[in-house]
Amino acid sequence: MSTEIRNWEVVAKAMEATGATSSQMYQRAKALAQGKLDPMPTSFPEAPYSISAVLG
Repeated sequence: MSTEIRNWEVVAKAMEATGATSSQMYQRAKALAQGKLDPMPTSFPEAPYSISAVLG
């Protein structure tokens, strides 16, 4: 499991703990934590699993 996937899992679990599961950010965190494609569009189609290309 990559560090990025673990980080998204932490975000998803924290949001679940507070009941914040109706937002797009939660949907994104949950999908990425499960290794699925990023459900939110990015500027970099070559990096569908990650937003790190945008941040770097």
